[in-house]
Amino acid sequence: MNPAPQEPAASPNPFGTTMRIDLSPEKLEEMKRGKARPEGRRRTGPIITIPKAQAVPPAGGVDFQQLFQNIYDAAIITDLHGEIVRVNVRANQFFIAEPGQLMHDSILSLISGTDDSLLPTILETLKANRFVLIQAYCLRTDGTFFSAEISINRLRLGAKDHLSFFIRDVTLRKEQEDRLRTGHTALQNSGSGIAIIGLTGEIEYWNQAFLSFFALTAAQQVEGHDLREFLCEPEKADQVIATTASGATWSGELEMKRSDGSTFFGQVSVVANLNTDGEAVGMVLSVLDVTPQKLAQRQLQAYAAELNVTNARMQDDLNIASELHRAFLPSDFQVFPPGAPAEQVRLRLRNLYCPSGTIGGDFFDIRALSEDEVAVFISDVMGHGIRSSLVVATIRGLLEQLRPLACDPGALMTQLNATYATLFKQIGGDVIFSTALFAVIDTRTGLMRCANAGHPRPFVFRRSEERVEHLSFAGAGRAAALGIFPASQYATSEVQLSPNDLLLLYTDGLSEVENPAGDLYETRRLREALASLLQSPVAELLESLVADAKAFSGEENFEDDVCLVAIEVARLAPPA
Repeated sequence: MNPAPQEPAASPNPFGTTMRIDLSPEKLEEMKRGKARPEGRRRTGPIITIPKAQAVPPAGGVDFQQLFQNIYDAAIITDLHGEIVRVNVRANQFFIAEPGQLMHDSILSLISGTDDSLLPTILETLKANRFVLIQAYCLRTDGTFFSAEISINRLRLGAKDHLSFFIRDVTLRKEQEDRLRTGHTALQNSGSGIAIIGLTGEIEYWNQAFLSFFALTAAQQVEGHDLREFLCEPEKADQVIATTASGATWSGELEMKRSDGSTFFGQVSVVANLNTDGEAVGMVLSVLDVTPQKLAQRQLQAYAAELNVTNARMQDDLNIASELHRAFLPSDFQVFPPGAPAEQVRLRLRNLYCPSGTIGGDFFDIRALSEDEVAVFISDVMGHGIRSSLVVATIRGLLEQLRPLACDPGALMTQLNATYATLFKQIGGDVIFSTALFAVIDTRTGLMRCANAGHPRPFVFRRSEERVEHLSFAGAGRAAALGIFPASQYATSEVQLSPNDLLLLYTDGLSEVENPAGDLYETRRLREALASLLQSPVAELLESLVADAKAFSGEENFEDDVCLVAIEVARLAPPA
């Protein structure tokens, strides 16, 4: 900030100079804060008592009196002792006085913060100065006060010396000065760098933060410099000026230069500086150093770009794993014997798989063991994602190795569990288990041999008898899931199937669907849906069952994988 203008040097002619006196009474400050309110006319100095004199005849002639009464400021004439001998109309208005009320009072009773030493000081000062100028508060007759500027000089009237006091009410100006001073202090103490700039880009004003941002000292003058000097891209200043000159606000981020050659990123806001006619005469620029935030943003962007590449690669891997997982599922095994004409089909098979994510953990397999027997395997691996996909792949490989045991489901499941538990024992501190069910259907006799490892029990639609049966297994029944107990033994159970029966295998992603109230689908709704679909074709039955489960949950997607396998007994093979 430029230093405040200094008082002009004393004139060689002492009568052409002005002496300034500022009065700041504590009593008035107390009044301003509302702690005290004057009652009647007061002053802070000693009371001066002046004997009332007889009325003084007008002096100076008619012209003087006419001029005196029409002066815009309050004009008061006193003798050299301060006794008021003349007042004009304006003075009566300023001090809320009746005509003649102020006559013969002491001028000191109208000026706050004065005492008997003021008049001698004024008289002594006027010997060397033409005028004395006082900044003070004046007290009205009703006890209120106003800020005043008082000009005093000697006046010769009627062969006697007098003092003339010209009093101007500067309350409004004082308030404006206080506001300007407060605003200037706020600008100088602001954390944002602030500068006032002309429409050509020259800098006219700055605050301390502006100097600090650009590594300037108070001794380094910014005034007269151009905004372009502080921009890494000077041409952007033209864009800022053009926008602001139109009356609009410009804001954005600019890379800026310091005086030492270093750079920083500034968040800049520029508004038009308008004159009283609303015309743009310059700009007010505010800048805040956002270099740390900018560098952090760049690091985040670089990290995000790297993360996007990594995520894209992971997604590609997930997509491949999902395709491999679906490749394990037999989609073309729909009749048995394979390729048999309709009148010779013994079994009709359909499946429906709804993974909850890119890669599911449910798996099923259907394969012919001989010309008369078909094996069906269904499992539900704990969890989802890559790990579950690897477990599914491992199970499928183990089934191929254990194919010689397929005719004995209990023996196959026992060996599968032992190998499975050994491979996945305590990986990552967790037990990775899977539920599973393995069944072999003999199409000559309709006998189904099966072993269950913690998997939901199948349903059998006895269509000829108009009922749905929830299977229960004899012997060992429903043993533990695969991978929990390596020494678990699994028994083989037998179920008799007849022509027109339909076997439904499913995973718990269907039975454990919840509605908004927290009720499970398997509690009542599942049996009702199965009963209503008793005579439906196989493909329609699966689609309708999935749609009903979604309607029950109120959601379009399942929270867990859902896998359905339906096997319909069309006929049994004739005896050999």
